[in-house]
Amino acid sequence: MARWTPADGLRLASIALALAALHAPPASGADAAPTLEFRRHGERVAVRRLEELSEVASAAAVRVFEPYELREVSFRAVPFDRVLDAVFGKSWRAEEELLFTCRDGYQPTVPVSRVVDHRAWLAFERQGSDGFSIRKLESGRTQQIPLGPFYLIWENRDDAQVRQEGDYGWPYQLVGVELIRSRDRFPRMAPPATAAPEVLRGFRDFRAHCSRCHPLNGEGGTIGPELNAPASPAGRRDPAWLRRWIDAPSRIAPTARMEALNPALSDRDAVIDALVAYLQAMAEAPVGEATSAH
Repeated sequence: MARWTPADGLRLASIALALAALHAPPASGADAAPTLEFRRHGERVAVRRLEELSEVASAAAVRVFEPYELREVSFRAVPFDRVLDAVFGKSWRAEEELLFTCRDGYQPTVPVSRVVDHRAWLAFERQGSDGFSIRKLESGRTQQIPLGPFYLIWENRDDAQVRQEGDYGWPYQLVGVELIRSRDRFPRMAPPATAAPEVLRGFRDFRAHCSRCHPLNGEGGTIGPELNAPASPAGRRDPAWLRRWIDAPSRIAPTARMEALNPALSDRDAVIDALVAYLQAMAEAPVGEATSAH
């Protein structure tokens, strides 16, 4: 076995400091230079500071129904579509999905069409509050959660569809935005293109509701546990248990951090059925079997 030297200790300390800086709690709205990285199909396009984003379009006060606090809240924000125009040009509207990366490992996706059809904003300050944060229920208790450097919000007071979808598409501690094609970006998460329609729908619903926290075959968010390799819950649990867990995790584990699937979804039962079908199909398929749909 190699000897431990003082140089090894210094290298380890340097790595620890770097990791601490990467995962340090984000600064408040008073952060001098919050930045956001933009990518397209894995390639970095730009990194923009708040002051540069504010030059694209003037910041405005935006009042929304905050889906975590369940009340109206006002933020200072810049229009998201104008930011995308400035970074990518108009061509971003023809892309498939947007992947958001947050400091805590949360990685939600939304279809580009949602940004085209509805009004989104990049918030950087909460009005009428000492800090850029929200009160959110997590692991059975309400906690103060910092939002910086950016928080994607949606005009939902008069938009019934966005209001009904709750916190879907509201990533906070936002540090990265990427234009992606789902099968290119998540080839190990994608089912075979010949999979049953319910399984393909489950893949779409998994990206919308689950992969923001959970990885599957190593792809997705990193907040929750892996859901397939080396072991799948669909292989350990019967479908009825999986449905109960997705429906209301806290009824099975009162302190579960995972939230229940949005109760306001009009097709909620169908979404749960599709998610279970997808998890079962992926448990049976060899990792990496998925083929391109193109």
